[in-house]
Amino acid sequence: MIINESDKDDIHQAIMLLMKVYKNVVASSMEEEREKNFLSNLRRENAHKDSVAIFSEQEINSMPRNYKNIFKTGKVKAHIRRRENGLYEVRCMIERKAISGSGMTLDRAKENFIKALRNAREEQKTQKVVRVSTFNDFAELWLETVKRPMVKPITFNRYQAVYSAHIKKYFKGMKIANITAMQIQPLFNKLYAEGKSRTALNVKIILQQVFAAAVAERLAKYNPMDAVKTLKHHNKRSSALTYEEEAAFLRALEGKPEKITFAVMLFGGMRRGELKSVRIAGDFLIIKNGKRRITEQDSERKVPITPMLRPFLEGVTEEQFITAVSYKEDWLDRHFKKLCPAHHLHELRHTFITRCQECGVPREVVSVWAGHSADSTMTSLVYTHFSDSFLFREGQKVDYYISLGF
Repeated sequence: MIINESDKDDIHQAIMLLMKVYKNVVASSMEEEREKNFLSNLRRENAHKDSVAIFSEQEINSMPRNYKNIFKTGKVKAHIRRRENGLYEVRCMIERKAISGSGMTLDRAKENFIKALRNAREEQKTQKVVRVSTFNDFAELWLETVKRPMVKPITFNRYQAVYSAHIKKYFKGMKIANITAMQIQPLFNKLYAEGKSRTALNVKIILQQVFAAAVAERLAKYNPMDAVKTLKHHNKRSSALTYEEEAAFLRALEGKPEKITFAVMLFGGMRRGELKSVRIAGDFLIIKNGKRRITEQDSERKVPITPMLRPFLEGVTEEQFITAVSYKEDWLDRHFKKLCPAHHLHELRHTFITRCQECGVPREVVSVWAGHSADSTMTSLVYTHFSDSFLFREGQKVDYYISLGF
């Protein structure tokens, strides 16, 4: 092939252009590598320097109660640093105390930091017992340290409500070591004069335990409650609705949206706090037992749908039933009182138990339906293991519409 002079010039220019492009590509690649090395060196140089630790909502919720807000609001910030050996450390200062946690990963370091917060909280509690001197300081420490972990939240809230309403203000500023029975007695005299014997009983229970704990911690020499004079509280005796009252109650519910709600309570025998757990499974109501100690596992019981209850459930959808059992407890109390002024809501449960026994259901079977603890007799233990078919047949005995005049 013959190449003329003009072709040679074109080829030369093309080669020069390709060499220029090649040089640019190589230079760009080298520049990118240099930048990558620079950033890598920069990270290594700054690896030991602090940055703020960001905690998730779940991590904050796992912190001790007194530390949650300070981290949530950013009042205190924990800092992260990475040591030369690659170990991550999360640390901060709280009340002049250094708290830190380390780990090979940042997540593990944060986890160990939260554990360190819990340990610091326990140390605070121990030290606070030594420092407290007023009754209120010690009582509040006792509520948080002793009572809260040992009882269900609803029970703890009741303790705290009684303390806040009737105890805290009365003992304000009083040194726990100097309190005498004569200083406490007027508190009970006032409660009895106001007709609050039930409140007085609750106050007595709290004070007795708080002063006993103070004696054990050597903050008081004796328990002054031993010399305080209190009156016996007589509980108002609960009673089942009469047939006439029950009939009037059911008539008052006609056409009302809460009719299913109160029918389930009346003919299911559950406690007020158990209502939201109720579900239907075939011919039975399944109820989560509400009366249990904090250390006991959750358990359920079956109550047959009796001839008294079945008409109220006919045609009811699952959604309607869930709505019916979802009313708030305080609303149920108030609304029931309007319908039955002479009774309180818990007496629907007493009515269920009474009617079952009146209809010939054995006491032991009724106890199973009501969620009572079985006694140690052989009869009681055997009845708790009867089949569903037997319990359902017993439930069909509970049919007293004629007695209500319907």
